[in-house]
Amino acid sequence: MIKKLLLGLGLFILVLLCVVSIALIQPHLLRGLIGSSAHRFAGLNVDIADIQSHINPLRFEISGLSIKNPEWPRPELLSLADITISLTQSPFSHTAFWELNANQLTVNVEQNESSELNWISSQFKGSQETPSANEPNEGPLLPGDFNFNQISIKDVTLNWRSKDDDQRQISLPELSAKRIEKGNGDFYISLDYLEQHVELNSAITLFDPQKGILGYELSLHHQDLDISSNGKLYLNPKLEGSTLSLSLDLRSANAIAKLAGTDIPPLPKTKFSSDIKISPNYELNNIVLKLNDNTINGDISINAENSAVTANLRSTALDIDSLLPPQQSTEDTTSSQNKIAAPSQNSSNQNSKDETEAEINWAWLEETNVNLELDIEKLTILGWQVSNLKSDITLHKSIQAAINASQIQEIAKKRDINEFSANVHLEPLSKTTTGADTKVSLTMTQAGITSEVSGKLNVNGIVGNELDVVADAPSSQAVWQLAQLPWQEAGSLSLQANLKTTQDSYTVKGNSQLGEQSTELDIQYTPAKTDAALPTLKGDIFLRKIDLAFLSPETDAKVDNTSPSQSSKKKLISKEPFALSPLKSINTALTLRLEDIDTGYNLIQKARLAPTLQDGLFNLKDTVINFDGGEAKVALKLDASKEIPELDIRFSIDADDYGKLGLDKAAGINKGSGRIRLDADSKGLSPHQLAANMTAKLDLKITDLVAQGNALNLIGSDVLTETIDKLNPFSEKKTSTTIECVAVHFKGSKGKFISDDAIALETKQTKIIGTGNIDIGNEEFLLGVSPIARTGVGINIGAAAGLVRLGGTFNKPKIVADPSGMFTSGLSTGAAFYTGGLSLLAQGLLKRAIYSGSACDGDIDEIPTVEELPDDILNPTPETAPTEQGTPTLKNEEAPEPTT
Repeated sequence: MIKKLLLGLGLFILVLLCVVSIALIQPHLLRGLIGSSAHRFAGLNVDIADIQSHINPLRFEISGLSIKNPEWPRPELLSLADITISLTQSPFSHTAFWELNANQLTVNVEQNESSELNWISSQFKGSQETPSANEPNEGPLLPGDFNFNQISIKDVTLNWRSKDDDQRQISLPELSAKRIEKGNGDFYISLDYLEQHVELNSAITLFDPQKGILGYELSLHHQDLDISSNGKLYLNPKLEGSTLSLSLDLRSANAIAKLAGTDIPPLPKTKFSSDIKISPNYELNNIVLKLNDNTINGDISINAENSAVTANLRSTALDIDSLLPPQQSTEDTTSSQNKIAAPSQNSSNQNSKDETEAEINWAWLEETNVNLELDIEKLTILGWQVSNLKSDITLHKSIQAAINASQIQEIAKKRDINEFSANVHLEPLSKTTTGADTKVSLTMTQAGITSEVSGKLNVNGIVGNELDVVADAPSSQAVWQLAQLPWQEAGSLSLQANLKTTQDSYTVKGNSQLGEQSTELDIQYTPAKTDAALPTLKGDIFLRKIDLAFLSPETDAKVDNTSPSQSSKKKLISKEPFALSPLKSINTALTLRLEDIDTGYNLIQKARLAPTLQDGLFNLKDTVINFDGGEAKVALKLDASKEIPELDIRFSIDADDYGKLGLDKAAGINKGSGRIRLDADSKGLSPHQLAANMTAKLDLKITDLVAQGNALNLIGSDVLTETIDKLNPFSEKKTSTTIECVAVHFKGSKGKFISDDAIALETKQTKIIGTGNIDIGNEEFLLGVSPIARTGVGINIGAAAGLVRLGGTFNKPKIVADPSGMFTSGLSTGAAFYTGGLSLLAQGLLKRAIYSGSACDGDIDEIPTVEELPDDILNPTPETAPTEQGTPTLKNEEAPEPTT
């Protein structure tokens, strides 16, 4: 046995001596040996242009080296201009014994359609052995020292071609390695790729070669990025026992975007550092992450067996808004939205029809085990600021989150949400889902306000949601404050609702209670099934015991009276076109039931409205609204489907107390019985066009009204007060005025309406008769009114001698002069003398005043008239001649006392 061993060792030494002798004496003989051996064992062709050897020191100089795979369409694998290998010591010594210098190395790596590499020939592929699965892998056994003194390779080019013919090239201007001392070496790589230059420096210390432990220091430098790391690595399969530190400084993402071949939004300046320990869990301690001026500290632990992640992150101040890319301007956003919306006018229908909801695979949640704790003293995000945010988030088979914050403030509006807490639980319904994806349970509390949401949730679509919502607040004022509404406390608030979405419809059923006020609704929305069809909204809404007084601000709220008054030239009726497109985009059939609704002006006892909208035609059929003190009947039709929309209104009120219908609070007038009726129709694209094209008839007869004071300020205008004073200059200040009768009759077309001797207001002392016209289209009017004293005599000619003309524009009415003799032309001699120059138009008023009955007698359509003036008016006698003061004296009658 020993003889065979010695014989084998002797033969090996002999062969080695022969090879060295050939290499030293005739090195060119190795060219054929190397080429034939490479072809025999690997199926590759190796060509060497020249080999030279030198003895002192022993070195080989090889030039023109190339390796080719003859089986490949592009056979070139490697080319090397020149390489020098020097032996500085005996290879059998325990110290470094060789050096290598090379230039112009090119390596080509390609894939074919089967993803095979050009370096693997069929011969070499067939000779590969598959390692045994049971063979232990204990990691590398490190040498005691580096066996080289120096390695230097310059001008290296790596070419890559994928099976999709995607070509990439990496240039390495310099690769070098240098042994510094025993077990210690420096390494350097210079790399150019896609116009980016990277330098890598590393120092390696063979700390404990027998145990595979080495120490290292590494640094990577780029103009936009610096990475440094140092530590001790245990080169076992799991790196167990390794400890290291890592530091990163990212100044810009431009280089990363270019290397990735994509656009990346601007990233914040980022610095990251951490101590890493593998034991066998992976622990990241003393984490410091700086994003611009924001700092996050924390610790992360990853379980080596089940990959469970436990993280604790902390920050004193985190401003997410400062880290987000700049927002587009309003013009840019609007234009981009218009561009997106331009291709389809019915995009919602198109999406619901064409787009298929993506299936969600929840397998990742089965395998994920994450517990994250957050503690942020001040968080700013999307215009909100959160104070003392604490959150515990768990991801494993389900998603759970507990969130608490002492305050959440909307920065722009200064809205505060105090003592906020929330608990969320999402559990997938199956491993893969479409439609309803998860069971959801959400509970939120905020300063006494609680809300709960439970049911099934579709997280990436609409269809399949089935949610129950419950909310309670012991004080509604807290809710108004949260919503920043200037409303008053109205009692406790509770809400219950069920939301359900299917492929065919979306339904909402629920009820709410605000003090004694209650609301119930059952609404169903059906999307359009085709582009030509319209979606449909139908259902019932029931409002009961609603008092709208809480919608008014507190009485001590300050009122801003500093706004400038309206210009007299500004029109009250807008010329802006109606936004009627919504009426053409949906069909509706709703039922609205009202019971005991206090509007602040009147009380609606009962009403049932059933408006419909079908293909642009809005229709409210004859509807009765019962008030406390009367009832109203209304019918409305608006056809927006026509080129010029058409409007038709029928409205009437029968009441035994108009004060309760709103006049008491609006104008200080109560009681009063009678009827108001309005019939109108028009067409137009704007409020102004509707007014200018309107045909209408208004009839009004009300008796027994009581007005506070004597101003009769029905419209709050000083002009009207002035008019009343002129009509009754002897009036006394009174706490109330009883109006026996008010009668108004107007009719007309194209926005111009005339009252032909058909305006009357009667009190016990005075009868006021008027006539005139109103032009709604031009917002102008001209009325003539005349008072007749009723106290003491049948007619007080002196009091009838004044005609007051009220006119001007809607927003600036005034007392006007007689324009061009409109009221004073064409007088009879007697009437002109005794009426102070009243026109024939005014004579009509006088005839009405002489009429012995009331203007409110008869049906609402009836207008009392007198055929002609009395003879004593047309042909006065001396006894009725006017006095020096201008007041006529009636024969056989005493002059009346001053009246009010």
